[in-house]
Amino acid sequence: MEIWNNKNKISEVIIKSIIWNNIIDLFKNEKNIDITPYLISVTIKWKNILVKTNKPIINTELLTIDDKIKGVLNEKFKKMWILFYDFDIKYI
Repeated sequence: MEIWNNKNKISEVIIKSIIWNNIIDLFKNEKNIDITPYLISVTIKWKNILVKTNKPIINTELLTIDDKIKGVLNEKFKKMWILFYDFDIKYI
């Protein structure tokens, strides 16, 4: 999948790394826990972002800050002129 901004095409790997890093940073700021060892993968399927972890309790905690995660990601995407909006994040 390639997502276009105004002038350049942006690879899916860059989008995934933005999502990965922002989830880790926001969780660290909100809950004071580093979830890097528990985060397995980030996958983009059309308008869905699938975040896979190996602990169900982490999924529950991520759901509690889901609105903040979406807000931060929307801001980052707008700053980079990425046309990726109205997405849904699922924690599995």
